[in-house]
Amino acid sequence: MNPAKILIIEDEEIVRETLAENVKEKGFLVESAENAASALEMIKRFHYDILLVDYRLPDMNGLALIKEALTISPDSVPIVITGYSSVETAVDAMRMGAYDYLLKPVDIEALVTEITTILKERDIFRRGKERLHDSVINSLLPINDMDPVVLASKDSLRAFGKEGIVKKVFSIPGMFFRKIIEFYWG
Repeated sequence: MNPAKILIIEDEEIVRETLAENVKEKGFLVESAENAASALEMIKRFHYDILLVDYRLPDMNGLALIKEALTISPDSVPIVITGYSSVETAVDAMRMGAYDYLLKPVDIEALVTEITTILKERDIFRRGKERLHDSVINSLLPINDMDPVVLASKDSLRAFGKEGIVKKVFSIPGMFFRKIIEFYWG
């Protein structure tokens, strides 16, 4: 598996460089930005798995940055880092889509554990999604010409042939929900 690509958005140079250096040492690909504007430009050009976002940035609130970043790259996972904690801010961060809310100075080992957990969860989700997709696609079987939907509209479907895609589309909704139920509740 490729190493995760992480973008650190932090206006304090020493904090930004220290975080970047420590996270790189753990085997991740790291880039950094000193403000929200440059971070958003980078997010538009490249995909980042993890966004480490300082809550207080000079040009934009970290939560507003997360909101914009997730519209550009919905698969990125933001983590808020801050020196100014409050329960209200933490709750707002989670509502905006942050995975977690960490206090400065950031414990690098805890951060690496968190990043690893995020990547494992994402991998499990992707594999589950692929299995569900494959299950649905593999169950698209030829439809019997005696199917009520086919009989009701046989003239309009005839042009598509016995294995026509339109016939298959008519059979998908019920089958799709059965497959979801089988997948999750076996």
